[in-house]
Amino acid sequence: MRRLLVGLIVAVALAGCSSNEPTGASPTGTAGAAASFPTTTDGALGSAAVESEPTRVVALSWTDADILLSLGVTPVATARATAESGFQPWTEAAMAGKDAPAFLQGANADLTIEDVLSYEPDLIVGTKAFGLDTRYDQLSAIAPVVHYASTPSAETWQQATRTIAGALGRTADGERVIEETESTISAAAEANPAFAGRTFTFFVGPTEGGVYVVNSTDDAGAQFLDALGMRPTDHATALPTSSIPGRAQITYEDLSNNDADLVIATGQPAALDEFRALPGISALAAVQRGDYVPLAPTDAQSIAFPSPSSLTWAVQNIVQQF
Repeated sequence: MRRLLVGLIVAVALAGCSSNEPTGASPTGTAGAAASFPTTTDGALGSAAVESEPTRVVALSWTDADILLSLGVTPVATARATAESGFQPWTEAAMAGKDAPAFLQGANADLTIEDVLSYEPDLIVGTKAFGLDTRYDQLSAIAPVVHYASTPSAETWQQATRTIAGALGRTADGERVIEETESTISAAAEANPAFAGRTFTFFVGPTEGGVYVVNSTDDAGAQFLDALGMRPTDHATALPTSSIPGRAQITYEDLSNNDADLVIATGQPAALDEFRALPGISALAAVQRGDYVPLAPTDAQSIAFPSPSSLTWAVQNIVQQF
């Protein structure tokens, strides 16, 4: 079974129509009058100097595309999401009335450089682009590459939004979007006072041999639950972190030690049915009293790969499940 909330980021996206007229959205360049250039953004792999307002932006992950859209910029090409249409529901809502971006070929380390080049981008955005280090030199020879400060998994949605907004000369817009999103989440927490102090166990991607358990707010999903007032159990936080930040890996023999006020699991639906039937899960007090939430892929991705639009969608669509 797949690790849903981990590394299935499809890292590809963007930029405007070239002289060869590749398919996709026409360049937007919707920066407000207050945009200020030049801008310089430092990242783990190098600096991105943007001399003037970008009009052909390539997003190397669907999360980067979401953030661009929240700032008023429609990429001309973007990564294909796991949804059937290639766009997440919150992305489709943000694109209403706009030309849909084209999908780039390849993803992550398999990104096709020639495809990116065909869009003649004047800015490439990859704050959530896993495998960017294998393509950075080639991409930065095409256009400035705005990316993460340390690793894509460590970049919070607020940091990514500020980074992208700064490169676009839209710092004020970035702060506004962050404030609005945080206010939306805070309002959800206030509307659900029972969340305060509630413990959770968050199982991710069960396989035949074991399952991951979220053990800290280094995990993006845990950050969302934390903002709602909930916290991982003491048992979870005491578990040793695996190679994935914010995740511990356990065998099924340890399932009975993971009871909580709320138990959440994410994965493919059929696999979650099998997981729910395991004796170690079905015997948990939380599961027996109905405080068990199996998150479908789209629901889980809204908080696993967070952006202002995905988190707003999560408040509207999954908080009620908790």
